[in-house]
Amino acid sequence: MTPISARLELLLARARHMSGSAPAGLVHGLELLEELVNAYLRRATTLLEVARASSGKLNLRAAEVDLSALIRQVTANMVSLAENAGCQVRITVEDGVSALCDPMAVEQILENLLSNAIRFGPGRPVEVSFASDGESARLSVLDEGVGISDCDKGLIFERFHRSRRAKPNGGFGVGLWVTRQLVRAMRGEISVSSRRGAGSAFTVRLPLRSGSTVNGD
Repeated sequence: MTPISARLELLLARARHMSGSAPAGLVHGLELLEELVNAYLRRATTLLEVARASSGKLNLRAAEVDLSALIRQVTANMVSLAENAGCQVRITVEDGVSALCDPMAVEQILENLLSNAIRFGPGRPVEVSFASDGESARLSVLDEGVGISDCDKGLIFERFHRSRRAKPNGGFGVGLWVTRQLVRAMRGEISVSSRRGAGSAFTVRLPLRSGSTVNGD
């Protein structure tokens, strides 16, 4: 959390505790301001990630990570965003799965996939599943949203590609490209299964012991 967003969180907490004594519209105004600031920070972060990935300077750092706990925590952090969109998030996680990987990269991967699932399937359930076969970890994010057309399916991982399902203000079209760069940097694979109007399923496979984390392509 940045200093700006932390200060907004504090102001919101104080305003909510004021209950009836708070000026009309104060809490709502602060909530709108928080959304705008967080949206700006997400876009700035995305542009920074694109710059690093484009120059081959992702500089990921391998560490022993409790992936089961991390997946649960990241999903929990996204619940409020899902609820605002009317989405119920279901999660199934195998306990005790650890791996040698970059925790911030895994966090960004799951956040990107969950954000897409919520954006393109408002009001519909989203499912997160995570398990291991002993050699690799498998993370899946499924939604029941608008799905992906056949012509878009081969392009969605390309930089600056915005699918036909995207809204005019839906972003830069780099989220899935960055996601793939992060997955590849950890010697993993990402795939998608989808049909137009029938939702999408994104699956990430990461080796539990890849030796060392490398820079992106």
